[in-house]
Amino acid sequence: MFEPLDQGQIRLLHIQPGAGLEITCDLQVVTLTSLAQKYEALSYSWGSQDLEFGVILSGEPYPVTSNLYVALKHLRRVDGQARTIWIDAICINQKDPQERTSQVNMMADIYRNAGLVIVWLGEEITIDGISTERAAFALLRQIQKVFDVHGLVDLDFQLTGPHGDPCPGYGLPRTQSADWVRLSRVFSKPYFERIWIIQEVVNAKKAILACGTARIDWEIVRNLARSVQKGGCLGNLEYNGSAPGISSVNVMTDLKEEEGIDLISLLVKTSGYKATKEVDRVFALINLASNAEHVGVQIDYSLENEPFKVWETLALHNLTVHRNLLCLSNAGTRSSLKNSQSWVANYEDFGGACLALHGKEHFRASRDMKGPIVVSDDKRVLTIEGYIVDSIAIVAPEVAQSIPKAIRLQTGPLVWLTREEDQERAVWMTGSLLNCLEPAKSAFKYEEGLTRDRELARTMCCDLLMTGERANIDRAHQVHQWAIKTMQTYVLQPLPEDPEEMKALRQEMESTKPVGVKMEEITNPIASFGSGRSVCATVRGDLGQVPFGTHPGDLVCILKGGIVPFLLREDGDCYQLVGECFINGIMYGEALDRQHLIEQKFHIR
Repeated sequence: MFEPLDQGQIRLLHIQPGAGLEITCDLQVVTLTSLAQKYEALSYSWGSQDLEFGVILSGEPYPVTSNLYVALKHLRRVDGQARTIWIDAICINQKDPQERTSQVNMMADIYRNAGLVIVWLGEEITIDGISTERAAFALLRQIQKVFDVHGLVDLDFQLTGPHGDPCPGYGLPRTQSADWVRLSRVFSKPYFERIWIIQEVVNAKKAILACGTARIDWEIVRNLARSVQKGGCLGNLEYNGSAPGISSVNVMTDLKEEEGIDLISLLVKTSGYKATKEVDRVFALINLASNAEHVGVQIDYSLENEPFKVWETLALHNLTVHRNLLCLSNAGTRSSLKNSQSWVANYEDFGGACLALHGKEHFRASRDMKGPIVVSDDKRVLTIEGYIVDSIAIVAPEVAQSIPKAIRLQTGPLVWLTREEDQERAVWMTGSLLNCLEPAKSAFKYEEGLTRDRELARTMCCDLLMTGERANIDRAHQVHQWAIKTMQTYVLQPLPEDPEEMKALRQEMESTKPVGVKMEEITNPIASFGSGRSVCATVRGDLGQVPFGTHPGDLVCILKGGIVPFLLREDGDCYQLVGECFINGIMYGEALDRQHLIEQKFHIR
């Protein structure tokens, strides 16, 4: 069935026309360079690894997963010619590690040469006789018509409209419409969590989104994602929690439009994406990296059961050869592998957005200082130069992010949050906001002209917007104060039972809302940078944001070559890396101007 492949060869799958349950396919060995745009390629989520279904492949039974079986059933033609397509699970001999290594190295070219990449989301879901995906795609086309007339406008549902009118002025559904729920569910599909989709879509010349028999051009999907990137909402639901696929599409668009992104930055951007094999978190990105030839790691499936060797080699190469400390920003006591060095990252989703990556154009904690980076012969201890500039005095309690279950459901009623679920979310937001007030009382140092409240507002968003720009302190303060007032009004005291009193309360709160301020411009970075972090106060009196698991007494350090400060914890005669942090007053190199700083070597294990 799988005849050997020579260098430069691939297999193509011919799905024979037909109907019914039995699917018949044939394999053909071809030379990739002779096939420009003469075949299609499938981008999909493997889903369950159980091989529950079967097809006839070159005359023999061949097991496939349920998701792939459904995709093949929808892709085959009823009559006429066979459909020619490349699908990794069938066209690569999965039992041959050497072939997998060779073919994965060719995948960028395979998707780049395809005439069409089909992004398969799975089967359609029908509720009350309406296909969720068809209705969502219809709304996407309606939104595209708005873009065709007005340009790629920001669909901010608080302020938009060409003349300041609400978003329905564009002719789009009201924010409470079930169509927005349907759209959010499309962008909550498991497909968008898969690491391999990054390479597959970025390299596509043309792509379509497919779900069952529903289809839509990828450009329309991309335009919607770009539009809500700043506004932050689908209807009245924040896309970060309700539709994580929006963020995924934006990552792919960034990579397609940008040039020169190194592998470590790619790994940070995609932390939290899922892969069947842990090593694929790296292997799926190597061929997208600008420094693919100089990362110290090669695609090699003989290591598929030893992922730590890949992470360790990657860290060693970037630290000792490139002297790049960005890899430390995703390492630390919470994110490192069990029983491993705290300075080795495996780029799991440990919480908040990476400060060093988002703030690379602004933060300069160590200015332009560089120093030697040495690793012990047994590869256990990293030695790096720097300074202790502060220590942690108090840390706010950890508040795990709570995403109401209704947002996660794919098949439930098309309704917004119930009153109880909305209350659950509000309680979480209240906890996050009010938890920061106690540590703030311990802070006594503020930038000239700022008050404690304004310094806290800056700390909550880490002085950054999601676009990488520095935050406007006046806007951040207005939003933060209004959010606290809202939580105190709606959560911390009984609500009026009389409808008229409740209406009057809502009107009063609406009248105090900051004018001319896009709330999501501030609330999105607060949610992104605050997730997985707690507000703290330092011994020197500064406010900051530190990773979950930080203890009072942890040391705030400037490491030579670091864009941001790091927390270290004493561990015998060495230190452990706790993680990167945001501390007011030292993010832009100010700490290096202090007198009596003592340079030292940190031995980190």
